[in-house]
Amino acid sequence: MTIVAVSTVSSKTKYNSDRPEPDFIKLLKDNGFTVIPIGAKHFSNGNATDEEQIEILSGASAVIAAGERYPANIIKSLPLLRVIARSGVGYDKVDLISASEHNVAVTITPNANYEAVAEQTISLLMAVAKSTVKLDTMMRSGKWPSAILRPLRGSSLGIVGLGRIGQAVATRAHSMKMNIYATEPYPDNNFVQKLDIKLLDLDSLLAQSDFVSLNCALTQSTHGLIDKKKLALMKNDAILINTARGGLVVENDLINGLESGQIAGAGLDVLEEEPTDPNNRLFAMDNVVLSPHVAGGDILSERDMGNESAQCIIDLYNGKWPTGKVVNTDLENKWSW
Repeated sequence: MTIVAVSTVSSKTKYNSDRPEPDFIKLLKDNGFTVIPIGAKHFSNGNATDEEQIEILSGASAVIAAGERYPANIIKSLPLLRVIARSGVGYDKVDLISASEHNVAVTITPNANYEAVAEQTISLLMAVAKSTVKLDTMMRSGKWPSAILRPLRGSSLGIVGLGRIGQAVATRAHSMKMNIYATEPYPDNNFVQKLDIKLLDLDSLLAQSDFVSLNCALTQSTHGLIDKKKLALMKNDAILINTARGGLVVENDLINGLESGQIAGAGLDVLEEEPTDPNNRLFAMDNVVLSPHVAGGDILSERDMGNESAQCIIDLYNGKWPTGKVVNTDLENKWSW
């Protein structure tokens, strides 16, 4: 019996006996897997103890992972585990070195949710620029405020990371007649030329952009990428959007920059600590719009992430390497189930 554990709550599959099973559950079952849903919210949010997580996953050969952590001590304690299939594109909570050492393939879903993240990026950008939440709140309190709103057309958007998500953001921004800058070490030159994107180094992009969108991965080199020195380069009326990872930004530096007027606003789907402290100073700011790390999780992307994760597991079990979806590529010629 080959068991696949499914971290259900954060991935919003809501799979239980009272609901129809999602397509990806059926896909796994049709391919001979036994599927065990993990319904504990604290597990999927990454708040289970190491001992709890090891006990829950002890019989699993594969797991479709949500927000839980996979450090070295947990990976080495799960000798049956062969695949960690991340539902999404982030894998910063997985110790890749340990995964490779213990013959665990780590996969992501690069084709499933990039458009959803791009839509939320634009949504946050517009909400901050157009003071949507602030005006709504004032009207609900009985006021009828006047406001001069920020235009998007003719303004500049700097995109940090021009991969799938960054390109999807650029496509939408281009349709709104925004000028697009980007920093990207391995740009798709055809795409860059098509949308007339100006490639800049990070400092130049921060200095020249009216809006800055973070769409890069969280790695050792990008952790704390936007700190007080980088914020000081930005325009006083600039707006920062982050739908990637909270660790890209030194949150206290951002808060200080927003309170001092160093930058004008922020739209954040991700924070350094999630869930964040209820007393986080960001909650008191009407120039900040927040969402609780949901950018990648609309109805379509949730379906597609589940299916893509499941297909990665099926392919690996059947000896087919899912090129472009396995993160620890060093395993390709030596991995086995």
